[in-house]
Amino acid sequence: MFTNLLKKKFPSLLCAFLFFSCSEEPSIQTYFIPPEYDGAIVTWNLPDTWGENPDLTGPMAGSFHVKTKSGQQGRIGVMPFRETVSTIDVANMFGREMGYPSFTEENLASILQEKKIGNRTFEWLHLNSQNDSGSSSRRTALLALLRQEGDTWLFPFIADQKLVMQESDNFIRFLDSCTLRPEKNKPILAKSPPLPSKPKTQTAPPPINNPWTWTIPDSWTKGNPSSMRIASFKVEDQNEGELDISVTSFPGNVGGLLANVNRWIGQIDLPPVNQSSINQYCNERTLAGNAGHLVEAYGKEKAVLAGILFLESESWFFKLIGDRQLAEKEKTHFIDFIDSVVLKAEAKKK
Repeated sequence: MFTNLLKKKFPSLLCAFLFFSCSEEPSIQTYFIPPEYDGAIVTWNLPDTWGENPDLTGPMAGSFHVKTKSGQQGRIGVMPFRETVSTIDVANMFGREMGYPSFTEENLASILQEKKIGNRTFEWLHLNSQNDSGSSSRRTALLALLRQEGDTWLFPFIADQKLVMQESDNFIRFLDSCTLRPEKNKPILAKSPPLPSKPKTQTAPPPINNPWTWTIPDSWTKGNPSSMRIASFKVEDQNEGELDISVTSFPGNVGGLLANVNRWIGQIDLPPVNQSSINQYCNERTLAGNAGHLVEAYGKEKAVLAGILFLESESWFFKLIGDRQLAEKEKTHFIDFIDSVVLKAEAKKK
C-alpha cells in the first residue's frame, strides 16, 4: 500500500528508495513518507551502530538493535498509543520484567525524571533488573515517553546496563531526530526499508511474568524471542510458508479495537475499515472467561488471526500472521489455542 502510493505520486523517489534498501549493506539510515501521505508520518535517523529488526510486534512502529562485535544486542522500539497512557502503567509493564513490585505514585516519583531533548520534554525512566543484581551483565530498561497532542509515544531501550550506558548519547540523538506527526482518527502507520536478511542470532530476554496457561498445538514450535513478547511460536511447511504467532501485553487499550484491527489488516495489504464495517473482520468471542474479540482477515497472500482481550488496565493480543494457505490450515489449531487460555490459578483447580 505504501509503495503503491509512492509509485503514483513520486515514481523517481520510489526508484531511489528501492535501490538503496535492497543493497547487501543498507546505507540509508533516514527514510520518510511524502507530505501528501494522509496517514501518520514517522521518521528517524539511525545511529551508525544500530540496525533495524524485520519484525514489528504489538503496536510497534519501529524496532532496532545495536550492532556489536558479539552480534546484535538489545532492543529499541517506537511504540505509538492512540491515547494518554499513564506513566504508572508503562512503568509496571516493564517493571514486572525487571523484577520490581507494582509502582505507586509515591515510589515512582523517586525514579521519574523529565529530560529536555531539542524542543520537546520526555518523561525518563531507568529500571535496573532486580533479578540479576549480582551479575556482571545487569539488565536495564531505559524508557522515554513523549506526550504529544493527546497521544503517547513510548521509546523503550532494553539491554545490558553497560550497553545502555554506552549507547545513551546515540539514544538521545535518535529521539531528537524523530518526527512524529499523527493524524487523528487514523491508524498510525510506519514502514521501514526491507532488510537484506534475518538476524542470525538473537539473545533471549528474561521471562516476563505471565498470568496465563495454555495448550500449544503439536504443529507449533518455539519462535523468535523478544522483550516485547510474552510467548512466541512459529509454523512452517514444505512450501516455505511461514506463520508467526505471538502473545503480547500492553498497558491500557493501546488505541482500542478499531485501531488495532486496521493496523493488522494493513500488514496483509487490506484497506482500513471504519466502525460500521469492522464486523467483516471481527467478532465477539470469550477469551479466558472474559468478553473478547476474534479477528480473522485474509489478504491475497497473507492472513491474520488474532484474539484480543481488553482488561481493566491492560490489553492482551494473541496473534497469528503469515502465509494465507498455511493460516487457513492452522485456523482450527489457533482457535483451540486461544480457547485453551486460562489463568494459572484456575488451571490448578481443574
